[in-house]
Amino acid sequence: MHRRGTWVTAAVGAALAVVLTATVAVPATAHRDSRARPQAGVKVPNDRSGLPWASGVFIPYAAPSQIEDFGNWRGAAPDVVLLYGARETWDQIVKPAWLKGWRDTAFTLVISTAMLPEDGGTLAECARGDFDARWRRYGRDIAAAGVASRTVIRLGWEFNGLWVRWAAKNPAHYAQCWRRVHRSVELAAPKVRWDWCVNRSMSSVGIDPRRAYPGNKYVDIVGIDSFDGFPPATTEEGWEQQHSGAYGLEFWAAFARARGKGFSVPEWAVYPGTSWEGAGGGDNPAYIARMFRFFRQNADILAYEVYFNEHDPYQGGALNLNPLSAEEYRDQIARMLRRDCQECVRPMG
Repeated sequence: MHRRGTWVTAAVGAALAVVLTATVAVPATAHRDSRARPQAGVKVPNDRSGLPWASGVFIPYAAPSQIEDFGNWRGAAPDVVLLYGARETWDQIVKPAWLKGWRDTAFTLVISTAMLPEDGGTLAECARGDFDARWRRYGRDIAAAGVASRTVIRLGWEFNGLWVRWAAKNPAHYAQCWRRVHRSVELAAPKVRWDWCVNRSMSSVGIDPRRAYPGNKYVDIVGIDSFDGFPPATTEEGWEQQHSGAYGLEFWAAFARARGKGFSVPEWAVYPGTSWEGAGGGDNPAYIARMFRFFRQNADILAYEVYFNEHDPYQGGALNLNPLSAEEYRDQIARMLRRDCQECVRPMG
């Protein structure tokens, strides 16, 4: 994906993709934090939207007023905004002065936080504590911005893909790095929540992503980024692969539920974009409807979901560029607010 000027490739070709189906036991570490966190799964406030779960949007470089405009268009105010800081250097990551611009808003802020900058550093160095002082600074800046109590840190997202610098080629280093960052940030910002977020299905890193889980003590929400592609949900078989296939949507919802964690879908959208060379589903209202069904089925643990409203042609999922999907999205929102939706799923094609 394109994140604040840095290009990475989200498509994983068959030659690179490694889908591991072996079961790896991940210990269900007891939560020993002295703060009393909920054991039944973190839920993000949903009072702004009125939906059964917290719902939001990502719009590149958006001001708070643009997030509100999206809510006006869809008929439900956003609860959540997904944000990305720059990540070329350490200072860009750990000194997020731009957060002050969100201080006076009512959104829950999901901050996609790079685990390493583009200009250097390794997971092994992070794991042994070389960057702890930088992360303590990050915690102080979040606290100073006055947003810690409504912040979710989505640290080192999509680590099972080779398109990020923090790809978990050594999952033990990734997990230990996560734990060190968590401890460092929470010294100054103990109220933040933590979202451990994978990329759906195929892993170009060649690991079972569960091996990089840092443990229940250090995670509040388990997330999955999932766009309409590889395969697209233009057939029932395509949707079933997204939903029920190896490391698919339902797999990670079950993983979260089994550990008493909240569940999130921080990035989801239709995908007509050029970067997937026909592997995306295009303007696909059937995909929208099935995602809402999935959300309803997992509403008991769904902490939040965010529509990825990207205009750039590489993904092209913005709803104003996809009129059929936009109509379905607004209809699903309206039906959920009226509580009159049973299946609400349209036929494929």
